[in-house]
Amino acid sequence: MEKLIFEKNYEVNSVNINMSKRLGLFGMLGILQDAGMLHAEELGVGLEDMIRNNAFWVFTQQKLIMNRWPAWKDTVRIVTRPRAIDGLKAYRDYEIFIGDEKIGESVATFMVLNGETRKPVKPQIDTEIHKNLPESTVGFIPEKLIAPDDLKVENTIVVQNSDLDMNRHVNNTKYAQWILNTIPIKYHHNHVVKEFNINFTAEARLGDEIDILVTIVEEDFTFYQGVRKSDNKKIFNASIIGEYLND
Repeated sequence: MEKLIFEKNYEVNSVNINMSKRLGLFGMLGILQDAGMLHAEELGVGLEDMIRNNAFWVFTQQKLIMNRWPAWKDTVRIVTRPRAIDGLKAYRDYEIFIGDEKIGESVATFMVLNGETRKPVKPQIDTEIHKNLPESTVGFIPEKLIAPDDLKVENTIVVQNSDLDMNRHVNNTKYAQWILNTIPIKYHHNHVVKEFNINFTAEARLGDEIDILVTIVEEDFTFYQGVRKSDNKKIFNASIIGEYLND
């Protein structure tokens, strides 16, 4: 029987730190994605397994809450497990540790799309795996985000070759990077992300121009929306709760 709980250590090094010598949002999302993909392979529902079944996983939502961020040369331990299937949705929990201290947690929601029709289909998980899934230790799930009315365009990006992953889709971490690139540099210098939420609502494609719309809902709570310029299609909704740095 495959292990239903997966653990992996990641070093915070010069490749993945940000300007503050910490692992930031973009780097953390990449680590979580990697751990989840490796575990999916162990469970027989990884990339190659899905291709053989003419299907693929897509992120639909993710929520991340951090108590503190790892620093350069820290070793981060990721503990991840799938939750029970809920209709067309599959959930995955992530716990983030430095040593024995839990410094953050995340939950991602996935759907399976048919490789030809690109329509959602029910995830096919081995019965033994499904009935033996462990209890969740993360006390939340990603919520649907409702966009405020007063959003304004603050940035426009063009989907580049480097935004695509091995599925030739825009990697889910890139949406967070677009948001981070929209935030003024002064805010990066004296704030960290406390909570990040994102809903992926449509697929962005190579060459798309995406307007990044922003509104400050309240102090340190900002809402973001990505809209494709060619057809005004909403690509994502996201929010960030920031925390002022005292150090």
